[in-house]
Amino acid sequence: MEKRKLWSYENKLVIIFFFTIGFVFFDRLAINYLFPMISQDLGLNYTQLGLLGAALALTWSVSGPLGGFLSDKVKSKKAMLAILVLLFSLISLMHGLAQTFGMLFVLRLLMGIVEGPLIPQTQSILAMESSERRKGFNLGFTMNTSNALFGSILAPVLIVALANAFDWHTAFYLTIIPGLILSFFIFRTVKNPDPAQFHEMHSGKSTEKVKVKDVLKHRNIWLSIIVFSLVMTTLMAFQIFGPTYLVQAKGLSETTMSFVMAAFGVGYAIFGFLIPSISERTGRKPASLLSGLLLILVPLSIVFVDSVPLMMLLLFIGSAGSGVIGMSMSVIPVESVPLQYSGLAIGLTIGIGELFGGFLNPMINGALADTYGIQTPLFVAAGAAIIALLCTMFFKETAPSKVGTEQVQPSARQEEEQEVKSTVQV
Repeated sequence: MEKRKLWSYENKLVIIFFFTIGFVFFDRLAINYLFPMISQDLGLNYTQLGLLGAALALTWSVSGPLGGFLSDKVKSKKAMLAILVLLFSLISLMHGLAQTFGMLFVLRLLMGIVEGPLIPQTQSILAMESSERRKGFNLGFTMNTSNALFGSILAPVLIVALANAFDWHTAFYLTIIPGLILSFFIFRTVKNPDPAQFHEMHSGKSTEKVKVKDVLKHRNIWLSIIVFSLVMTTLMAFQIFGPTYLVQAKGLSETTMSFVMAAFGVGYAIFGFLIPSISERTGRKPASLLSGLLLILVPLSIVFVDSVPLMMLLLFIGSAGSGVIGMSMSVIPVESVPLQYSGLAIGLTIGIGELFGGFLNPMINGALADTYGIQTPLFVAAGAAIIALLCTMFFKETAPSKVGTEQVQPSARQEEEQEVKSTVQV
């Protein structure tokens, strides 16, 4: 029988991109968990908190689609990835040197520029190199689970612990270490996708001729943009304003707050890959509907629940909403257009979603929080989740098991298929 290598190139990519994307979100979200300390040290208000989140999202929304376009055109994808990881790690370290709001604001703008292209790059490469039966799992695991583990579990616990042990400046200094390690492994391990294999995969999936400008004409693409913008509004309002709300309005300590936020992260890590994997059989649309419904619990639970254990339980359940985030951001867009446009499709979804959900949302919510109270952004988050749920009803099903578009090529990379075949034992 056939024996597949555990340490196959596909599995290597999944592991490397898991840590890469996870570290992107660790760096992106770290400032939210440290803001109660930073605001006290630098004298910042809620509007400035929103502006720091908006600054990164603004440049991310521009560099995301550009990165998606470049990921479809650039020759050495691995060199570009390694350089981007190194650059955002250096910028993260420089956060520790900031002494004013202006310095932090400029650094957030720069971080968005270099982090924006990373997700379209990694997800595009992974879509090309994944076997069809594992594509949903690979994309969901590297995007949602890594985001959750690093951004929503490790970030609040580790970054707050480091800041308590030393100070928030030192916590940022230490973020350079994993970035250096990841840059090395990306440059050493990642291969540039084989164009011949790529076009063969495409010809097996679709004969539709689509120009780049036609990507937005696909219903699922603009629906994904709308849904992702709304769920980004929910997620970012929760992640940006939630920690400060728990400390300043609920009266929790920074340590207790970090564990409450981590409860969401634990569920995010589990459901982030579980729901996309289940959707391989149930279909993307039913899984998105269930996930979108549970997402509504997230902002409401920390507003209306005072019991910390119950709050953590509800956040864990509500974290199943991470499924619709990953589905609308990468899985559905990738399956809705010919594969050579996958990078652009993901880049547009992320870029426009970041513009509304990541840029305008925290800016407006920061002003609303200063005017009406820190709880206001969380009510906005709940409303956005409800509208997103309604929009998911109009998705066109894309799961290969439901629409009968199983690709001719079943595995990750042609040369590895030949190696696998050679391991047939008598």
